Amino acid sequence: MKFLLILPSALLLLQIVSTAAEPELKIDAIEAAANAPGATADSWVALGNARMQEARDKVAHDFATAEAAYQKALELKHDSTDAMLGMAWVKNSEHLFEQGRGWAEKALAIDPDLVDAHALLGDYEVELGSYDEAYDHYQAAIDSRGDLSTYSRASQLLWITGDYRQATILMKKAIDAGGPYPENLAWCHVELGMMEFNSGGILPAEMEAKKALEAAPENPRALAMMGRMLAAKGQTDEAIAFYKKSIAITPTHQPLAALVDLYHLKGDGDAKKRAYEEVIQYHRPDPAKIASTIAQFGHFHPIEQASAELAMFLAEHGSDPDEAVKEAEKAYETYKNIRVEDALAWCYYRKGDYKKARLLIERALKWKTREPSLYYHRGMIHMKLGDTAKAADDLKEALALNPIFDPIHADLATKALAEISAPALPGNSAKEAE
Repeated sequence: MKFLLILPSALLLLQIVSTAAEPELKIDAIEAAANAPGATADSWVALGNARMQEARDKVAHDFATAEAAYQKALELKHDSTDAMLGMAWVKNSEHLFEQGRGWAEKALAIDPDLVDAHALLGDYEVELGSYDEAYDHYQAAIDSRGDLSTYSRASQLLWITGDYRQATILMKKAIDAGGPYPENLAWCHVELGMMEFNSGGILPAEMEAKKALEAAPENPRALAMMGRMLAAKGQTDEAIAFYKKSIAITPTHQPLAALVDLYHLKGDGDAKKRAYEEVIQYHRPDPAKIASTIAQFGHFHPIEQASAELAMFLAEHGSDPDEAVKEAEKAYETYKNIRVEDALAWCYYRKGDYKKARLLIERALKWKTREPSLYYHRGMIHMKLGDTAKAADDLKEALALNPIFDPIHADLATKALAEISAPALPGNSAKEAE
């Protein structure tokens, strides 16, 4: 899988939807224009785009005001493809990908050359794990317009499908192309940093985290990225500080879950318990306290919407492996992508169903994605099945990619290798370490 690039004659806009916008958000003025007498559909689309970018800046999860603006635009102009693309953007951001696909296809039926419709449909296919179909959409987008939006999407797909070299090249092209908002560049620096980190480039990864923070100092994703780099290097207190700052702006799963592990390493049981409860509350709030939950987290995760992130967390930290499996299986009913396959494999592993775990982890590694955790998981699964040769190969691969890929699991991978080599030595058991 390799993208054929057509270089742009001029760069267009936005990370997700490239409609015209000012380099700096002036939402009050944009909102006033939309509410002025005789305002057009385009004015409401501009407001929707501004609200969506505002949400991206804060990594927020409330898109209601943006959706309302796009709906108003459609009332004024029922065939507004820009408003339809805005609705697709909203629904994809809410992880309602089927609805997002519907809006993107509706826009594409009106104008078959809409770059952003192809981009959004590609996002839908990535979530489903239909990577060949995603490639077709992203290629169509790049053929029409090469910019930060199309390059970064293609880069992510190449990363997922195992092409590290081309993935990093395209993400650098996305960064060089630039975007109208600081968050756009910060997002790309974070993604490039994670590619470098997963491939063992600790210093380059940390440099990308710093560049992300230079572009957007208060961006929660950039702050969490720096927290992850510090945690990997064993700077636990500093990592906790960055994670807390990220969460204070907008809580998201990764920093919330990371704090559980870091407090565990510090031996702070009370803080670990509080951090664990916050992760659960984030994903499974009390239905009677929805308003306060949204106020605290800027997020409400419907119970009927399964989460592979929550499944993985429950597999690692929960007391009921059946609960973790149930959550992962529910997610896998719809989203058969690498992330969900890996989560389901690890949930089966924790439950002790190692044959099912092997089946799912093999599917996850079909594309040879360059992520140490995938090889670590497969290695541990092979170990439980008694295939120590394959287990050793996978564990070595995980540690060769990045020997500090995780504050806890990198150490467990090292201990598992020691157990394979010298099973009789006391205190050298990965099982004991768990």
